Amino acid sequence: MNNVMSKKTTKLAVATGLALTLAFTTVAAGAFSVDASAQTTHYTAKPQMVTVKSAVNVRASENASSKVLGTLKKGEKVYFVKDNYGWSKVTYKGKTGYVGTRFLNIPGTQANSAKKATTPKVATPTKASTKEAPKKAPAVQKTTTKIVTAKSTVYVRASESKTAKILGTLKKGEKVTFVEDNYGWSKVIYKGKTGYVGTQFLNVK
Repeated sequence: MNNVMSKKTTKLAVATGLALTLAFTTVAAGAFSVDASAQTTHYTAKPQMVTVKSAVNVRASENASSKVLGTLKKGEKVYFVKDNYGWSKVTYKGKTGYVGTRFLNIPGTQANSAKKATTPKVATPTKASTKEAPKKAPAVQKTTTKIVTAKSTVYVRASESKTAKILGTLKKGEKVTFVEDNYGWSKVIYKGKTGYVGTQFLNVK
């Protein structure tokens, strides 16, 4: 009788252990999908401020296991730069970060992988743009030279980098000549020199 009970107890323990292992595996697998997932479509929206649908981590690269730069809360706004099939490049607290696209309210249109592959062939008929086309993606906002005002105090840098040399400082309401926007960095003419300012700090329409 004791031998029969012992066998039943052993089988029960093994079954329980298997169930717990499967449950843990399911939870662990789910933990890696809270940031982003691979998609066959992407957004072609221009750089702009967007709203967060639900809480999500801001990563240092397009990888769910990369360093967490911070966390965006539901309803919080962040500067969207471009979407790359499930990962959105954003400007977070002055740094470049990456967020799962499905967690953002992006008011743009989606294009599938087929359209993405054929876009370069359609966009390269002009002679002047042949060499520059590979460097610029469709989401870049291009504008003719114009005068814009600063939304708040911001540095004017010598290049498109937060660590670049500071050429000067624009005060809130101060005017500057805007040339073009390149993924969150605006090229401007500042005191006769070419400089770069974070686009989010300028009133560019």
